[in-house]
Amino acid sequence: MQQDRPTRRRFLQQSLAAASAATTLTAKSYARVVGANDRLHIAAVGLGVMGTGHLRHLVRFRDERKANVDVTWLCDVYRPRLARAKSVVQNGAQVTMDYRQALDDKHVDIVLVATPDHWHAKLAIDACEAGKHVYLEKPMVHTIEQAKELLRVQQRTGRIVQVGPQSCSADLFDKIRQFIKENGIGKVVLANAAYCRNNRAGQWRDYGEFHPNARPGPDLDWDTWLGHKVKLCGKPLAPYRDWYRENGPGRFFQFRCYWDYSGGVATDLFFHLLAHLAKAMDLGFPERVVAAGGIWVFNRNHITPQGFPDDREVPDLFNMFIDYPGGPTITLLGSMVNDTRIEETIGGYEATIFVRSTTEAVVVPQRRVVDVKTDPRWKGKAELVLRGERTGNQMDHWESLFRAVRDGTPVTAPVDLCYRVQVAITMGVLAYRNRCVMVWDPDRQEARPAA
Repeated sequence: MQQDRPTRRRFLQQSLAAASAATTLTAKSYARVVGANDRLHIAAVGLGVMGTGHLRHLVRFRDERKANVDVTWLCDVYRPRLARAKSVVQNGAQVTMDYRQALDDKHVDIVLVATPDHWHAKLAIDACEAGKHVYLEKPMVHTIEQAKELLRVQQRTGRIVQVGPQSCSADLFDKIRQFIKENGIGKVVLANAAYCRNNRAGQWRDYGEFHPNARPGPDLDWDTWLGHKVKLCGKPLAPYRDWYRENGPGRFFQFRCYWDYSGGVATDLFFHLLAHLAKAMDLGFPERVVAAGGIWVFNRNHITPQGFPDDREVPDLFNMFIDYPGGPTITLLGSMVNDTRIEETIGGYEATIFVRSTTEAVVVPQRRVVDVKTDPRWKGKAELVLRGERTGNQMDHWESLFRAVRDGTPVTAPVDLCYRVQVAITMGVLAYRNRCVMVWDPDRQEARPAA
């Protein structure tokens, strides 16, 4: 490890600076092979709630928008999902429980990765190595080491990877970034955002299907799903867990409740928020991250709708605070036990941006600092309105990837952006789990507890 650090550091410094250009050049060169009138063939890996939702969008592209795309492979380790997916796509797509069969098909252009988080990096890397482009659901990966490895492979192979925070496809955040660059709000000092929900079941216990009679066997490949036999960055994707002794059904159908496969609120929800904020504010790597929260309601005293004590490991209330070098400080609040939300804001010394939706933001001056009557930015107005045209939904996000493959335009949520987001989010998870302040070492590109 000591010997490879200088090379790794130089590579990462160079690759981050070159990421956008490399993505564009790769897409342009590939567009010479895949013409605007050529059909894009897609393999979908992971056919749970998110994967099935993506299939429905892709069918709309195929049947309603005539976008000349089609899903030709369906892959999941749980056989009942394959049958359901076949009924959704209504075509001659091939089905498999082994994703490698789809990657071996030279006609596949794009791989959708919509599996549990701990498999994201391995699948995306294998797809890039097989010459495929990737739509990679959020969070990008499960660990910081996996994020670095994916960045390396994506840069080396030149494949296009669109990561899943679809709000990045809302052009409003590009307009906010430009507004900030033009000194529209002065020195940027803070941002606040939140995901707040509540229900009787507990977050993710009411999410998707739950088949109490499911068992490991020919219809459910439990070993493959766990990934305990597969190594990436020198570690298994997840540890071995016994289906019968360690709540296999809860883990399989509700994986976001367990650290082995997810970071809970942070990785499932905060990744969305921080991705578009990082884009709008042009953020680099964090300096330090702290976190707070706990399992305040849905603990073992609560019986899940499926009839077992809630053995979740991730908190149902989770807050994290991120300091960037020289500012800003970002506050992300996540409550799954109270749905009272806070407004999303970006605050500068001279004005505040209130993000009202993915298509509208209102800019309000700090009146003790700015004189709107004399300042040319304001021209006497009490506020300014910024508007976007694209809402940043999954259809917009897929269109961004299709344009990148066909025309050479950059994707809206590239790996280099989401690497920085993943670092901050994962540092928040580590800060919570280790009850410490996490700091980022920019030279080694590593997170560690503060001394």
